[in-house]
Amino acid sequence: MLGEARMRIAVELGYPSDIGAQCAAVRREVTERLWTWAGMDVSDLAVSVERLHSVHSRHTDRGRVR
Repeated sequence: MLGEARMRIAVELGYPSDIGAQCAAVRREVTERLWTWAGMDVSDLAVSVERLHSVHSRHTDRGRVR
């Protein structure tokens, strides 16, 4: 185990949706993958929503999440 870490991650989410549930899912996925891949225990992961986009629009010119 490499130790514990505090991290921040920014995401872009579809809206309307359950933003709290999406952020919780991101938090779970990131912490599980870091543990699996690097043996890193993330004690605190802050998920920031940088942008909301309509799930009804079909824009493909948007960039990936940073």
